Amino acid sequence: MPVLTDHDVLAGTGPSGTLPESEEEAVLTEPGDVVVPVLGGGSVARVIDDATAGAALGRSLVLLRPDPTALDPWFLAGFLRGTANNRQASSYASTATRLDVRRLQLPRLPLDAQHRYGARFRALDEFERALRLAGRLGEQLVRGMYDGLTDGTVAPG
Repeated sequence: MPVLTDHDVLAGTGPSGTLPESEEEAVLTEPGDVVVPVLGGGSVARVIDDATAGAALGRSLVLLRPDPTALDPWFLAGFLRGTANNRQASSYASTATRLDVRRLQLPRLPLDAQHRYGARFRALDEFERALRLAGRLGEQLVRGMYDGLTDGTVAPG
């Protein structure tokens, strides 16, 4: 069974972990769930989509399952990513930062207003994923150019 790890949430990738042998029953993600890493100090919250749904929840992650008739998941995730909100809900022990999701705050808004915020937060998420992809592709291009110049397949001028 695929496991969604804190690294997957931070990197915006699919589930990469594996489920260890255990007597405990795994918590499985569903579309619309919001997953938040509790360690690391970054302000990240991920809305689970159909492609990631069904993955087991990894360690160091908190799963929030909003009722869609009362709370838009993208609204929730967007406000959880706010820097001030994260700073308020974080505790610091030596070099590690731990997030206490019970201390995070959300504005109380009607569902239609939440949907408007949620649409903007979803668009920002899509833009962020596109930027990550562009960065990875740029790194591959640069690496290929270095290799080409050093092995003679690309001329220097």
